[in-house]
Amino acid sequence: MSIGCFLDKTQSPSPEELRTVMRDSYTLWERLVLFIDANYQMPGELSFGGKKYGWNLWYRKSGKSLVSLYPAEGNFVAQVVLGREQVERARALALSLGEKVGSMLRETPQLHDGKWLFIPVTTAVDE
Repeated sequence: MSIGCFLDKTQSPSPEELRTVMRDSYTLWERLVLFIDANYQMPGELSFGGKKYGWNLWYRKSGKSLVSLYPAEGNFVAQVVLGREQVERARALALSLGEKVGSMLRETPQLHDGKWLFIPVTTAVDE
């Protein structure tokens, strides 16, 4: 099963195709993109992540990835990779995460390059 829904490497999705596929969640996509632009001052790069992932909007700076956003049917998926130190810092700060993200942080296996969290975004607040 793929993460995103635009799987044709030869055809990047247009803004209209994104809006059509994500439906109501497109507004959340736009809000998140504006937040990243305002707070991190880094451009998003439309990138093809392969057959399993498809096209995504990838934010990275100095070789470090902040987030990848994958358009999906009726929503989108935010991929965040947290290193061991970042996971420990999040736990030490006892971040008040919503149930979905908090559960992912606890249950996702730690790999050599971090915890890969694939967060389906369907609402503005994780409850």
